[in-house]
Amino acid sequence: MTERFSRHDGIPGWGHERLRSATVVIIGVGALGNEVARILAMAGAGRLRICDPDMVAESNLSRTILFRAKDIGRYKADAAADALRDLSPGTEVEPIVAPHVNGIGLAALRDADLVISCLDSVAARISLAARCNAVGGGLLDAGTHPWGGQVCYYGPGGACFGCGMSEQQRAVQDDPWSCAAPIPDTAHGASSAIAALVGAWQATSALRILFGLPTAQASRIESVGAVHQAELRRDTACPLHESLDATQIEQIGAVATVQDVLDYMAADEEAFTWASLPDGGQLLRTASSCASLTDLGIARDEILPVARRGTLRADRYFELGERSR
Repeated sequence: MTERFSRHDGIPGWGHERLRSATVVIIGVGALGNEVARILAMAGAGRLRICDPDMVAESNLSRTILFRAKDIGRYKADAAADALRDLSPGTEVEPIVAPHVNGIGLAALRDADLVISCLDSVAARISLAARCNAVGGGLLDAGTHPWGGQVCYYGPGGACFGCGMSEQQRAVQDDPWSCAAPIPDTAHGASSAIAALVGAWQATSALRILFGLPTAQASRIESVGAVHQAELRRDTACPLHESLDATQIEQIGAVATVQDVLDYMAADEEAFTWASLPDGGQLLRTASSCASLTDLGIARDEILPVARRGTLRADRYFELGERSR
């Protein structure tokens, strides 16, 4: 351990080398994501992949430590990455300017040491939970309310963010366009103090998970000084737990275009995307054969379902890119 991190050396259970070798995916880099990314970088995390499609607005400056007035109008992921590299030069930071379903592929969720959700929207948190469940990954989620918040770790095979919700609750559509134009009913937010408190709690949980230390499944901060723990139970009726069969996943390498993917398919097969393509559909063959997968909003490390034409059930999957480990 270098002198930079020497004050951590005496902390019981601290594992600097484990942290240095870890890859952490952080979805959302607003108030919570700022705090979590800052703490993990300063603690010595090896690699952070931060994903957010939004731009910095003036309203962000009262609740975020990584943004400055000069960053207004910049993409949050890019601005945060620059600040994190300055704070912790030894941490590799990869900014991804896209919604999580377009920017972070299933293979990346599977291979990460930890996936952290710092999303505002319930719909986006439900979507991310389903994608983590699909590849057997855990998810550390958090959210805030005006005077408190909650941190929940959904371990592989256990309860998830959608467990216990009704069908109507899981169908909620509350994605804001951006921080500059939030949905009115969700515009109340939380103060910088609460964002920092819950973010620090979430980052602490992340460190304990990465070090293999016991971690509470769920903690709720109702107000400063009032912390409650809760037990999470998997809901057998929750539809978000459909998982991919690892034996059906075929790695096809770092392909770049639609045609590159089609070359691996039989004439009677179709490949589908998880997010809608620019034409509004999800059938890869409908896009131009020379179209770039990146331009179509497909993450370079995505896992695409492939099914026989006329059926909706995938019987194999194509993993794009190269395995990171």
